[in-house]
Amino acid sequence: MMDYRAVIIASCWLAVAVISSVYMWVFGGFIGDIMFGVFLPIGLLILVAIIVTFGLTSRFEPVEKREAEYSSDLKDIRSKLDAITKEIEQIKKEIEK
Repeated sequence: MMDYRAVIIASCWLAVAVISSVYMWVFGGFIGDIMFGVFLPIGLLILVAIIVTFGLTSRFEPVEKREAEYSSDLKDIRSKLDAITKEIEQIKKEIEK
């Protein structure tokens, strides 16, 4: 299963590509000043996409780290459950005597 952060990042870059292409196609010939009329808005879109990309990837911990913590927690629970099961067996033996 794909991580939701990867889906957000991919959709953000896809949206930037589509919006930039349409913007250049529609307004590229009509706007006289190419620098501020075309490249600046597209550059700002790319900057937003870069901020989203690095913001999402650096803010969250990796999935593998969480899974390792969960597996160690499960091992702790399993060992405690085994200890409780042994105590219950000992109590049953003493009750039967």
